[in-house]
Amino acid sequence: MKLNESLPGWLNAFLYFTLACSSIVLVEPSPYDVLLIILIALTMKKMIPFAMEFPAPMLLLILFITCNLASLYFAKDPIHGLNYSVITFYLVLTWMCIGSVVSFYKEKAVEAIFNGYIIAAMAAALIGLGSFFHLFPFSDLFMWEGRIKSMFKDPNVFGPFVIPAALFLLLKIEMETGREKVKALMFISFIVLTLAVSLSFSRAAWGHLVVALFIYFVFFKGNINKRIGIIILLIISSLPILYFVMASTDLVDLFHERLGYQEYDNTRFDKQKESLEVAMTHPLGVGSGQSEMMFNHSTHSLYVRILTENGFLGFISFLGFVGLSMLTCFRNLRMTEGMYQGYFVVILASIVGLLFNSFFIDTLHWRHFWLLLALPWCIVVGIPKQKEGSM
Repeated sequence: MKLNESLPGWLNAFLYFTLACSSIVLVEPSPYDVLLIILIALTMKKMIPFAMEFPAPMLLLILFITCNLASLYFAKDPIHGLNYSVITFYLVLTWMCIGSVVSFYKEKAVEAIFNGYIIAAMAAALIGLGSFFHLFPFSDLFMWEGRIKSMFKDPNVFGPFVIPAALFLLLKIEMETGREKVKALMFISFIVLTLAVSLSFSRAAWGHLVVALFIYFVFFKGNINKRIGIIILLIISSLPILYFVMASTDLVDLFHERLGYQEYDNTRFDKQKESLEVAMTHPLGVGSGQSEMMFNHSTHSLYVRILTENGFLGFISFLGFVGLSMLTCFRNLRMTEGMYQGYFVVILASIVGLLFNSFFIDTLHWRHFWLLLALPWCIVVGIPKQKEGSM
């Protein structure tokens, strides 16, 4: 089967609906998982030629999965470890599935993914903000110790989830010509998303947002006058929000508390140090999903977890895959311009922000991480090249 064999026309709309449900993860399996499993089943034959089209990332992922399974030999609880590895394997399948679908639909699928993602992020942000200000019953269900978690299980996952949607909205604002009402609506949505990230009170998410915005503004060559206008408007819009925060003693205290060093940070760093010491004596890993059982605490770091659980080869293969994905993304943004370049910049900024976040949070099983890692590979076919000598 060739990569350009047809897929049913409704599949792109199904992809949009799947992404629109991606913020509902209070239950397991989530609606996103159910829909994505259906999508995997529908595109199974398509995934094989996609994998053959890009052998380098596929081989690195096969090596990573192999290290996951091989490490189970040393696992304290092999059953739990196998379950953990199955989830990792499922996420690899989602990478292949998203890649194969978008390789066929190209920019239409990218639009469907990001537009669906924005729906999911806005729903999560509005529910979170409504809960924060106690605007409807059962608000406590979407909060965690005064912090927004919305339809997620943890504020530290909610905050990073909405950031790619905020970046895509920023891109749409910069690229929009005319239609001032549409642009104003997108700008308000951007403010809502960034406010929701702020009120998640996740320090890693705050850093994630700053890093992602920095990458976006450095690499996307937008109209400088329009960009200055957007920045000025952002500053003006943030003034009443800042005034509201400063007027609330409780909010000021919570921001001050979250910005400071937390008591559990000592435990976190001690466990990371202990994990790294174990990793040095177990080069093949201690087994997938075993960190909590061995150390009675999460490693709170993607890098420490993979190195400790899957060994040096697993660590190298996964980082190699992520690095290759980022390199491909960077190469593609250099080859394109306009909205196409913007797609790649948003993807690159989102991935770099997640990698920063991964120093403090274990992100291996974050669904949107694998979604973002798929996008650099799936729209390289058919993207418009720049003219000779441009850029």
